[in-house]
Amino acid sequence: MEFLTIMAVVLVYRNWFGGNPVRDAFSTESWFSAIGGNISAGNLRFIAAVIVPAVAILILSDVIDSWFFGLLNLALSIAILLFAIEVIDLDVLIEDHRVWAAEQQQDGDFFTDITYEVFQCIVPALFWFLILGPAGVVLYALSERYLAQLGEDDSDISLVEQLIYWMEWIPARVTGLIYALLGDFRGGLDALLDVFADTQNSNALVLGNTVRASMTSNNPDDEFLDLQWLLENSIWGWVAIAALLTILGW
Repeated sequence: MEFLTIMAVVLVYRNWFGGNPVRDAFSTESWFSAIGGNISAGNLRFIAAVIVPAVAILILSDVIDSWFFGLLNLALSIAILLFAIEVIDLDVLIEDHRVWAAEQQQDGDFFTDITYEVFQCIVPALFWFLILGPAGVVLYALSERYLAQLGEDDSDISLVEQLIYWMEWIPARVTGLIYALLGDFRGGLDALLDVFADTQNSNALVLGNTVRASMTSNNPDDEFLDLQWLLENSIWGWVAIAALLTILGW
């Protein structure tokens, strides 16, 4: 069922550009506002807003796992993954970033910014679905959105940032390996190994350095096409991982 779920969500991600109706239907703003209005302590607020829903989904998923031959749990898993991912038009996203980078004269940040944004749209959700099922997806997705609405002076911002960092740590490095396998393997692998055990720099920097080193084009005019190809096809690498885990009986 895990492979079918991931395959269905990836097909939506790659082929549906009309927004994400599931993500739009379940806004977290009112939920976070309600929790914030009743709980003032930062860490307790985070537990109520993020941890409790994740645990509830964990219990629900376990209870309904065998209902209707697992189809109900399949539907729940697809809905939660769709809630977690950001459906994007990569052509538009790359062009917007390219224009911004040219205007700001910050070409060096382009690969890091665009690669990390695409990564966050779907990869951590797929990874944590494979590890913890729908509960893992909820934990990551709610943590990311909870962080986005925090102010710089909120007491729990450091806790949430650290949680997201470590939840992205492994999938970022697996994704870096996928870039290397798809592109210049030696260059990409060397770049990945240089930062593999690094816990000081951001996951965005790891991804940006690895994707740049994995690009095979020597022509600056083709580097955006090369980047787009790697970003698009790296998602299929995660489908392959899901298929392999299914074969191994994960």
